[in-house]
Amino acid sequence: MGVYAAAQDMETTAGEKWYYSSGTSNLLSEIIRRQFDSDEAYWNFPQKALFDNINASSFRIEADAGGTYVGSSYSYATARDWAKFGLLYLNDGYWQETQILPTGWVDYTKTVAPNSNGAYGAHFWLNQGGAFPDAPKDLYYCSGFNGQYVFIVPSQNMVVVRLGVDGLGEMDANQLLRDILKGLDS
Repeated sequence: MGVYAAAQDMETTAGEKWYYSSGTSNLLSEIIRRQFDSDEAYWNFPQKALFDNINASSFRIEADAGGTYVGSSYSYATARDWAKFGLLYLNDGYWQETQILPTGWVDYTKTVAPNSNGAYGAHFWLNQGGAFPDAPKDLYYCSGFNGQYVFIVPSQNMVVVRLGVDGLGEMDANQLLRDILKGLDS
């Protein structure tokens, strides 16, 4: 998928126009793969460098037909392990006393992508553009297939994981967040 994305012509000059494309994440997966001396080292990297360090043993990331992780999707874990992933970001890349993510990475994640109107950062969605009007603007999140979310809300010191399937688009994530936040206030 990354090789395919790399072979596509650019529509505009980088930074001129923003449009969500899962191909960008897949392209990055391909670039990361090329940094390793062997496929085995690449395939073991997420578990050894990240998931083992946060005690999240259920994570599975699917690879494409060429063996490169699908960076845009096809990542599976229990709700508890997704919450650990969210907590790692909530705590600025620290897990307990250990820095897991590079210093500054979480801030970079939350930096608004040019021309995204506050909707997107570095492979995380942002609420700065008001996608969820009843939630704090500092909320940022992973948005999965059919209504699966990992919401990270620094101002509330909160992570919310929602794994239900919403194939019809009927789940109102703004209402979910509003109800949770209202419950915290009472």
